[in-house]
Amino acid sequence: MARRRPSLGFRLTGALIAVAAFLLLGEGYARFLDPVVPGWQGRDPGDVIMVGHPTRLWGMGTGIRNNAGAKATINDLGLRGEKPRVPRPRGRERVMITGDSSFFGHGVADDDTPAVLLGRALRGAGIDADTVNAAVPGYSTEQTRLLLDEVGWGLEPSLVVVANVWSDYNFDHFKDEDLLRTQRVYGGSLLGQSAFFRLVGGWVDRARGGAGAHLVTWTRHSEFPAEGVRRVPPARFAENLDAIVRAAREHGAGVVFLQPTNRDMARGDLSGEEVRAPYFGAQAAVATWHGTVVVHTLEAFQAAAVTAGPDALFLDDLHPSAAGNAVVADAIVASLRAARWPTERLLGRAEAFDASGVVDTAPDSRGASPGAMSPQVNLFPGGASGLAASSGAGAADRGRDGTTPGAATGSAATAGAAPVDTSPAWTVAGTVDAPPEPVEVTVRSLTDEKLAAVVLRGERSFSLAVPAGHPAVRVEAMGADGRVVAETHSRDAPLVLVLGKR
Repeated sequence: MARRRPSLGFRLTGALIAVAAFLLLGEGYARFLDPVVPGWQGRDPGDVIMVGHPTRLWGMGTGIRNNAGAKATINDLGLRGEKPRVPRPRGRERVMITGDSSFFGHGVADDDTPAVLLGRALRGAGIDADTVNAAVPGYSTEQTRLLLDEVGWGLEPSLVVVANVWSDYNFDHFKDEDLLRTQRVYGGSLLGQSAFFRLVGGWVDRARGGAGAHLVTWTRHSEFPAEGVRRVPPARFAENLDAIVRAAREHGAGVVFLQPTNRDMARGDLSGEEVRAPYFGAQAAVATWHGTVVVHTLEAFQAAAVTAGPDALFLDDLHPSAAGNAVVADAIVASLRAARWPTERLLGRAEAFDASGVVDTAPDSRGASPGAMSPQVNLFPGGASGLAASSGAGAADRGRDGTTPGAATGSAATAGAAPVDTSPAWTVAGTVDAPPEPVEVTVRSLTDEKLAAVVLRGERSFSLAVPAGHPAVRVEAMGADGRVVAETHSRDAPLVLVLGKR
């Protein structure tokens, strides 16, 4: 007698049960590994500036926010200052400034930001214009492009001053483009909530390898890479500048680029120029292609420093004071008048700039290690403390390009590795006596290897684990008032240190 074949419905049901069981087992295994994707870890207590953002990784929270001793008013668009009137009043120019914390106005009051002072300077020059502060702390051109698409173009600027440089050229753990791509793939979707999907996505991405490996996933076994990569490589920086100019043209807006200055440059110290040069060169090349201008601030700052002194123009190594912001505003107005704006609208070309010839000419600087004040450390569990807890050996799973880790599935140990030092870890603890601004405390080996670090924001006590094999270390604190290096500290000495100065 012939055996009866199971019905199609029975077979489909069995297959669905098998698939469901596989997915459930996979989800359980993935949750054990705990793969995560970049997402802002800090909560919003109501006064800090930075909060998580669904498309740009981080943004600014609405309200009156603490700004390194000053206050910053953030409107419901997530921009600093009063909410611009839309539509823009007829006959009035509107100048929008993009950039990072230096142009947001770190440490200065609302009325002393570059945007507000630029508005005053323009009106003083007889130009009816208002200004929009579209600079956000930590933003590179990658995030600024998104900000312009999501908010900026709707505010109808007639001119955009693109002041993005510092965040782009900075060395950090990952490329901004990869972090943002990862957020688009996983963030906000139902599948993105699945640990199994995140784990498999990381595996698939790593299998692609090379230039195709772009997703950043993280597990409890992963570590931050020890070597830094440019947040936005020079060629990509040029592409972003070009894209902003062409988008501005479509919206009837002109564009100029601004070349910033830091305190050392104002003092005449141009060391590190080779690190900046690819980005300043990219600005010049894109500006030439589009027939626009670059606002050079170096000469203006050096001239102002002759009378005021460079320390009066900056709050720290990077961020201008109110007086420094006035120098920036005056330099912009001088460049605009020389370019005959607004008679000349400074609209770019519709044709794209070819960035293939833009290269990073500072290869020796690629080993730079990102600091614990990097905004990227706040995208992963543990934040700066998580960075400090990692060994600093750079053992994260990475794509073949050496910059983008996939989902790690095990520890960094491999067969044939050197014997593990079994001497116990220990803790260095202390307090920081310093002004009420963020302070980075770093523990280094006697050979200058970074072992642990933490950023103190308000609190002034710290406790950092020192990995095995380092019976003596050096502890240093870096804040707005400079760096103080403690004497060599050993595990046998008292563990309470006082660093810094008022």
